Amino acid sequence: MGWTYACKVIRHAVLGGIIATVVLLAALFGMLKWRAEEFDRTSLISLSIGIMMLWIIPWGMFIIIPLALAISFVSPAGREEWSRFKNRRIAISLVLLIILNSFALYPVSTPEAPPEWGEPIATENPHAAAWPASEQFTWLHDGAVIGIVNIRTPHTFSSWGQDSSSISLGVMMGVHDQRMRQSIESMNSFIPGVSIDPDTFTLYEVETEGEHLYGDEELFIARFDVKRDGFDATLANVLVVGFPNAGGELTILSITRPITSSQNDVFEEKIVIQYADYKLA
Repeated sequence: MGWTYACKVIRHAVLGGIIATVVLLAALFGMLKWRAEEFDRTSLISLSIGIMMLWIIPWGMFIIIPLALAISFVSPAGREEWSRFKNRRIAISLVLLIILNSFALYPVSTPEAPPEWGEPIATENPHAAAWPASEQFTWLHDGAVIGIVNIRTPHTFSSWGQDSSSISLGVMMGVHDQRMRQSIESMNSFIPGVSIDPDTFTLYEVETEGEHLYGDEELFIARFDVKRDGFDATLANVLVVGFPNAGGELTILSITRPITSSQNDVFEEKIVIQYADYKLA
């Protein structure tokens, strides 16, 4: 990894997570001390550990919260402490969740691409949700519409499992359908012979092994077919590749190619390796 790229990652991707961590720890201590007749030392230690674990545990708070609750209620001493501090603990937990989710609005870095791709054909996505914060740039290269999305991952600061958890959640919540509209509209405008109604399409996930080796790096992938609502014919293929970063910012590379394309590499190794090499240059 080059020094310039490492500095960019620290400045843009990691900084938001560091600020959020400091604010969460400060808010935790302040709320435990505020008008407290008895200081809840156990909550300070356990919640502080939970906040730090956001940098380590895959899937972040989806694992940490159930685990913390289970540990709290396993021992009689833990249950007795909950009876004494229940209201304050519930209030603190809710406030910390609100703060954590609020930091998902922290700005992300600007998407960048190899110079061979030329200038982006779009530098914003009007269909993207305001939360979490994200930036999407779109390129037309090698007969495909390529989107690069930098997006906040409010559930974790860890790079481990950040890509698989975020993309899986995006599929369940329909986020990828919203972002795919721009790629569909771009294909209609820039690729001859393509005409897909961006308001009447559905993404169907294609079964895959979940990871693919690009060069010497194993990357998480997801594949989709674009179909018109009510019809079985595939109109385009979509490959989504995750590039995780510590600090709560994930980079997602999506490659949308019409079914009429003569290119038959479903893993789009040329484009993905080209982008991966650029990120590490």
